[in-house]
Amino acid sequence: MQATAPPHIVIIGCGFGGLAAARGLARADVRITLLDRANHHLFQPLLYQVATAGLSAAEVAAPIRHILRRQRNLTVLMAEVAGIDPSRRAVALDDGARIAYDYLVVASGATHSYFGNDAWSRFAPGLKTLEDAFDIRRRVLTAFERAERESDAAARAAWLTFVVVGAGATGVELAGTLAEIARHTPPGEFRRIDTRGARVILLEGADRVLPPYPPELR
Repeated sequence: MQATAPPHIVIIGCGFGGLAAARGLARADVRITLLDRANHHLFQPLLYQVATAGLSAAEVAAPIRHILRRQRNLTVLMAEVAGIDPSRRAVALDDGARIAYDYLVVASGATHSYFGNDAWSRFAPGLKTLEDAFDIRRRVLTAFERAERESDAAARAAWLTFVVVGAGATGVELAGTLAEIARHTPPGEFRRIDTRGARVILLEGADRVLPPYPPELR
């Protein structure tokens, strides 16, 4: 009698949800294919520190294959998902390949929203990926450099003004770290500007920041 193949589970995304699902099925009699367009698992809560040059990328990202290397019922594929065909139980990849599944777990995460104002994106990047963090870090450090070269006081003040929209966990941490950068830049690194004069503006639609933040951040 021919043995029945174990069910095939496809997991899209290796963020916290996808990684937890994969690990939770480690002892199950199933075949797992884990798809992610990056080859690393990203610890997003500390991404703001990469954006502000406090941490390197390697300190918040770890290779997926290394994390799950001992899980024998799992295969990791670096791939971009282009679509899902529920009627045929298949995932379509951007290169035209298709992967059949018996069960599908979609854990592709979330993205930021400009609430219909997509034109803001060129001025205000989100912070969900390493690429976003590198972009913000480049903008922040360049702003200090441009302020150092600026002779007009008003223009210099503009370069030293940073606006963070959203007072959730990431927004509060990012705003606080920007203020620390300005306050604690070693004396003598800049000749024409005093970084302690930089302004950080945190914008939030609500009138308060919810716990668990301490009182001084509310």
